[in-house]
Amino acid sequence: MITVLIPSNPEFKKYKTQIKNLYKKNQDKICDPNTFSFIIKNTFFYAFILDGKFIGAIYFFIENEKLFLNAFALPKNHLANLECLRMSLSWFIPPIYAEAQNRASALCLLRCGFRRVEGNLYCIKTSCLKSLCNSL
Repeated sequence: MITVLIPSNPEFKKYKTQIKNLYKKNQDKICDPNTFSFIIKNTFFYAFILDGKFIGAIYFFIENEKLFLNAFALPKNHLANLECLRMSLSWFIPPIYAEAQNRASALCLLRCGFRRVEGNLYCIKTSCLKSLCNSL
């Protein structure tokens, strides 16, 4: 079972060091120049726990008046990552944008209903999201 934690949740502290270390390890890959402290304080940040183990995080933020998401996760958890992404997409009103910096990220976005806008930029719109939520 997947548990979702936000930074204000007391249980988040149990995983904070592990989450921070994974963020720092993947910071260049996800092209986020911000500090870990900044993202947990200034974004809608969600940590995903599967059977008591941290598997990844997704955070949403506004940039250029558009809602974006970014994420990082432990390797070899693709199916769980898809489930986490699908779950988190249902919490916000589309359109939602994301930039995929690598093939695995792009594949995850495409499998969740995103469409390529141009280059590394992807977007999911209302109609795609409704069908995605119905398939859950």
